[in-house]
Formats: sequence, C-alpha cells, structure tokens
Amino acid sequence: MLSIAGFWLFYCAIVTLRSAVIGQAGQLDILVRRLAIMLFSMGLTCLLYLILRRIPTSSLRRGMIAAGLLAAPAALAFSSASWVVFDVLKSPWTTIASSPASPPGAARQRSGRMMVQVGGTNADDADMAVVKMIADSAVNSYFFFVGWAALYLALRYAAEVGALERKNAAFRAAAQAAELRALRYQINPHFLFNTLNSLSTLVMAGRRAAAERMIINLSSFFRASLVGDPSEDVQLTEEIRLQRLYLEIEQVRFPDRLRLAIDLPDDLRDALVPGLILQPLIENAVKYGVSRSRRPVTIGIRASERHGLLLLTVQDDGQPGAAGKAMEEGTGLGLRNVADRIAARFGDTGYCHVHPLDPAGFRVDLAMPLAFDAR
Repeated sequence: MLSIAGFWLFYCAIVTLRSAVIGQAGQLDILVRRLAIMLFSMGLTCLLYLILRRIPTSSLRRGMIAAGLLAAPAALAFSSASWVVFDVLKSPWTTIASSPASPPGAARQRSGRMMVQVGGTNADDADMAVVKMIADSAVNSYFFFVGWAALYLALRYAAEVGALERKNAAFRAAAQAAELRALRYQINPHFLFNTLNSLSTLVMAGRRAAAERMIINLSSFFRASLVGDPSEDVQLTEEIRLQRLYLEIEQVRFPDRLRLAIDLPDDLRDALVPGLILQPLIENAVKYGVSRSRRPVTIGIRASERHGLLLLTVQDDGQPGAAGKAMEEGTGLGLRNVADRIAARFGDTGYCHVHPLDPAGFRVDLAMPLAFDAR
C-alpha cells in the first residue's frame, strides 16, 4: 500500500511541478482535477494490488504475465476517467478561453491531463476523436501501471525470499542446537554406565567407604554437569573442575595407577569451551590407558593459545596403541562424539586430531576459536 501512495504522489508532484515551471494558466483548477485523478488512480491500483497478491509468489513469471494483462483494463479506466475529469466536467473556479478554431477543453487537456509519454509525442488532443484520444492515452498509461506492478512484484518477491532465508537460518540454528544436545546427552549415559559398573564392583568387594565416596562424587559431578544448557559454553576452569570430579571417581577404582597433570595458563582460565567437551577424552584415557596398564599412568590436560585458537590437549602414557586400536574396531564412540560436536559448533575453524604416541600412550588435540565471556 505504501508503494501505491508513494508511486502516485511522486508522479503527481512531478506533473504539478512541470505545470508550474512552464507557467500554465488555471493552476488551482488543474491541481484539483489532478488530485481527483490521483485518488482514482490509487483506488484503481489498489484493486490491481488485491488481485496480484492472490497469485502465488512461487512463479514470478506468472505474476508478470498477470500484471501485463491486468494493466490493460486499468490503463483504459484511467484514461477514461482522465478524459471525463479534464474534458467533460466544468470548472467551478476558472474559465479557460479557447480560440474559435479549438473546441472547448483543448487548452485544459494540454496543461492538466495526467499522462505518461513513452516514445514520441501524441498528436494534438483537440484534433482527435474521443475514442482515439482515450485509446492513445491508455496506451501511454499502460506502461505506467506495468511499471508499478513490476515494482510491487519485485519488492514482494525480495521480501518473501528474505523471510525464507531467515526461517531457514532459524531452522539450521535449531537443528545445530538439537544436534549438540543429542551428542552431549549421549555422553552422560555412557559415563553413567561405566561408573555404576565400578560402583557395583566396589560393593561386591565390600569396600563400603570407597563406594560411599564414589556416590558422593558422582552426585556432585552430575549436579554440576547437568545444571546448565548442554549447548552453552562454560569457562575452562569449570570444565577442568568437572574433570577433576570425574577422575576422583575413577581414582577409587585405580588408587595406585591414576595420576593427573594439568597445565592451565592463568590468561586462559576464563576461556569458553563447550560443556563437557573434555569428559569423553578423559574417559577414554582411563578406559584404554589406565585400566589396561599394570603401572602408573599419567593423564595430562594442557591448554595453550595459537593464532587466535584455543588448543586443548589430553594425553596419557598408558598401554601402547590401546585407544587407536579401539577406534579401528569401531568402539571409539567418545572420540567421534567430540569430533562431531566440534564440527557442528565451529565448522572449519575447529578440529579434533588424534595421535598415537611413541613408545606408549595416546594424544587428542582440540582446536576452537579463542573466546571469553563478554559480561
């Protein structure tokens, strides 16, 4: 609707300015008649708009064909109304003189009629028959209505394309959030199964104190890990604190074999990371490194920064090739979850690389954009 009002107001202003510049007589009479034609034209264009809006935007070509067909009767109605207003109706304010050789209304036609000239110039309206004069004006006006229809269809098509793009972006964001939630919730049952299995072993062995301590640590771990949104980031210090809770649970099982080394620079303590992104890597280090070794195994967590990326490394010096062999056998669920979460969240700006160590152990390197909480 705004395009209709703006279109006709602009055209009326241009025609009025032209008439004033060339000094046409009877400006008030001409302005009133022109305003009447402008209001009629707005109503006519609104009717054209109501018809065009019913045409689906899926076919722009169909809309343009319909606009071309509808513009013809609109132009004819516009030209007929213009003839009536400027050539038939008497002026209540002025009487424009005409020469004996010119019929009444000839001067008014030339100075006040709202027409669009396309191509060359029209013959003198005074020398035309009424039907020919209306037809000639309709041909010129036809392109005016087609121009508005093309503008409307283009604006409508662009608006709907923009709305579809915003909707698709919202769908993609929702799908990514759902994927991140699914991957994280897939981790928790895996960890819970292993912990309950360890707890069962302690109970069967009669180690009640150790079992009670494990239950308390398990409760603290799940309270801390499940309180927030799975798709939200956490500070690196909080992520490492959760891993300490997890390792305290596992140390009940391996009191003499599990050791921990953490290298966390002070300037990276508040860096943001996806919640529980390290837990599957720590779990794998315990499962394939600590549990299968007969000697003490050190699990290391190291953080560093390089070229705007936060680098996290989890490694162990446990049984040679145990984690890599598990991946080849298709049991590396935790590593795949971490890689999928990094890819879903950061795309090409993050990665998850795995490296068997020589002579023993396994290392996983994570990279993601370095970011801090802006609050």
